[in-house]
Amino acid sequence: MKIRVFLFLMASLMLGCAEGNKKDYSTANFSVIKLADDVYACIHKPGGKAIGNSGIVDNGEATIVFDTFLSPDVAEELIGVVEQMKLSPIKYVINSHFDNDHVRGNQCFSSDVKILSTERTAELIKEEEPKAIAEEKVYAKELYEYYDSLERAFTGDTASGEYMAIKMMKPYFEELSVSHLKIRTRVPDTYVKNEMSLDGSRIKVILIEKGKGHTESDLIMYLPVEGILFAGDLVFNEAHPWLGYGYTEELKTRLTELELMKPHIVIPGHGDPGGIEAIISTREYIEDMERIAKEIVDDGDTLEDIGKVPMPEKYKDWILGNYFYSNLRYMFNKMKD
Repeated sequence: MKIRVFLFLMASLMLGCAEGNKKDYSTANFSVIKLADDVYACIHKPGGKAIGNSGIVDNGEATIVFDTFLSPDVAEELIGVVEQMKLSPIKYVINSHFDNDHVRGNQCFSSDVKILSTERTAELIKEEEPKAIAEEKVYAKELYEYYDSLERAFTGDTASGEYMAIKMMKPYFEELSVSHLKIRTRVPDTYVKNEMSLDGSRIKVILIEKGKGHTESDLIMYLPVEGILFAGDLVFNEAHPWLGYGYTEELKTRLTELELMKPHIVIPGHGDPGGIEAIISTREYIEDMERIAKEIVDDGDTLEDIGKVPMPEKYKDWILGNYFYSNLRYMFNKMKD
C-alpha cells in the first residue's frame, strides 16, 4: 500500500510540474495534493492539527471545501491556500458528518458561504458540540500532557504505528484543551436530502446522502467525470477506523455501495489518498474485528481478556492503532448482546 501511495503522490507531483504549476501549497499541518485540474486533497500531516482530511474543488464559478479540519487556525490556512492558488471564491463548505475534526473550521468562513450537511448532521453538531467543548475543558489538558510525555520518552521506531498514534493524539488533545477559548460553533445552514448537484462550467459535483455508516448520518462528495470520491470517515486508509458509534452493519453496506461506484481516486477521512482498495480494506477491517470478537466470545473469555489479544500483523503499522482495542471491546459487547 505504501508503495502505491508513493507512486500516487509522485504522479500527482509530475502532473503539477507538467502543467507548469510547481509551487507547493502545503503547510506544516497538511499536504496539498493535486488530483486533477482544480481538484485538490488536503491531507493531515503527522504532528499537525488538521487531524482529518479536507478537499478543494473549483467547479469554474465557485470553490467547494469538503470538511474543515479540527483547528480553526488550520482552516484559516486552507482559506489562504485557496487564495494563493487564485481559485474561484469559496461559496460552499461541506460537512461530511458531525465529528469535531471535520467541522470546527466552519467558523472561519465568511457569512455568505453556505455550510452544507445532512439535516441530521446539523442537528448533531448543534446538540453535541457545546457538550463536547464543555467536557474538553475538564479532561483534554491532562490527556495532552500524557501524550506529550509519551512522545518525550519514546525511543522506538518513529515510523511505527505506535509513534504515529502519539503524533496524532498529542496535537489532537492540545487543540481540544483550548477549544473552550477558540470554538464558536457554526452549524450548517443548508441541508442535502438524497442528492444535490453543485455543478459548474468545468466540473460536475454531486453530494450524496448516505445515512448511517460511520455516524448516524454521513455525506460524500463525488466527481463522476474524474472518478474522484471524497468519502469522509466512511473510509480510512491504512488507519484504524473508529467503530464506536455502533453502525458497523450499515457501514459495511455503505462501503459496498462506494466500491460499486468504482472511483479512480478515494480521499479518506484519515490516511493518504488511495484507490478502491482503501474502501475494501476498511470493510475487511470490520470483518476481521467481528471474527476476532466472535473467537473471544466462543472461547468463553471476558472483556478483561481483550487486552491480551495481539493486534493482527497487517494492522500494526496503521495509524490510530489506539482505536484497535476500543473497537474490539465494542465488537465483543455487540457479540455478547
